[in-house]
Amino acid sequence: MELWDLYDSERRHLNCTHIRGEAFAEGEYYVCAETWVRNSKGEFLITKRHPDKKAGNLWEFTGGGTLAGESTRESAIRELQEETGIEAKESELQLFATYQHKNYFQDLFLLCKDMEISKVVLQPEETVDAKWASDETILQMIENGEFVYSVGQRFKNYKDSLR
Repeated sequence: MELWDLYDSERRHLNCTHIRGEAFAEGEYYVCAETWVRNSKGEFLITKRHPDKKAGNLWEFTGGGTLAGESTRESAIRELQEETGIEAKESELQLFATYQHKNYFQDLFLLCKDMEISKVVLQPEETVDAKWASDETILQMIENGEFVYSVGQRFKNYKDSLR
């Protein structure tokens, strides 16, 4: 069971928690993090979702819900390690945008890191593949419906802020 802290529409903590999977009351928000890993070639690390997950077999950046008591930086580091085996320090993460949608806030982080794709350790039941992809490749994948829709929209909206 995952517990998430709850916030109001101004991202003020409501001093209560929410069980993942249950319905939200009006005015309740949670926070999550997404990490875009970029190498020195300008390529991004993307992972393919497990086929049994919502939006299965589609590509995305690493991310997920922030657990109760956790900051989004801590969440980004935990999710990155769990889903890819990549270890990062809070100081290595650059917050470049906060996205608000429906009942959540999502902090978007950039991690600049070079590594061989063979070093990525996929999490069973979460991810089934990983690869480095250029902006152009990702945009084509979005166009082809190969990317999680919401993740693709964030990429199109925020990619230029990383220049």
